Amino acid sequence: MLKEIQSRRSIRNYKTDVIDKQDVLDILNAGIKAPSAKNNQPWRFVIVNDETKNKISNKMVELYGPNKTAEVIKTVPYLILIYNKDNEYFNHLSIGACMENMILEAESKGLGTLWIGYIKKIEDYVKELVNVDYELVSALAIGIKNENPIERPRLNLEEVLTIED
Repeated sequence: MLKEIQSRRSIRNYKTDVIDKQDVLDILNAGIKAPSAKNNQPWRFVIVNDETKNKISNKMVELYGPNKTAEVIKTVPYLILIYNKDNEYFNHLSIGACMENMILEAESKGLGTLWIGYIKKIEDYVKELVNVDYELVSALAIGIKNENPIERPRLNLEEVLTIED
C-alpha cells in the first residue's frame, strides 16, 4: 500500500481507451470498506454517462471559462459523483476516507484519478441533471493515465508535527 501512496498523483490527462467496468466496481468496493464515524457509511455514488459529463463540463466552462477540470470531466472515461446521504457531523471525514481508498485502489490497478472538489460550485445544476437529493461532496475522475506528473512538494514531517513533552 505504501507504494500506491507514494506513486499516486492527480491526473489531468487521460487516454481515450475504455477501462473495464469491473475495475470501476472494484474501486467503489474499496471505497465502501473505508471507516466511517458510527459506521454511518454516508457515501452514495452516481456514475454519470457521457451526456451528463458533457453537460457538467459545458456548465463549468460557461460559468468559469475554459479550464482543465472541465476538460477532464468531458474526456475521462468514468466520472463518479460522490454524495453525502445525511447531515451527521463527521460524514465529510468518512467520505474523505472512502475517496482515499478509491484513489489508492485505482492506483494499484495502474489507473489515474482526479479528486474534483470544484464540482461543488455547480452543485445545484448537477442536482437537476442527475436528480439525486443528497449533498454533492465531490467527484472522482477515473481513467488510463496519459501523463506521469512529477511529485509535487510536500512538507516534511518536522514541519507539521508537534510532540508534547
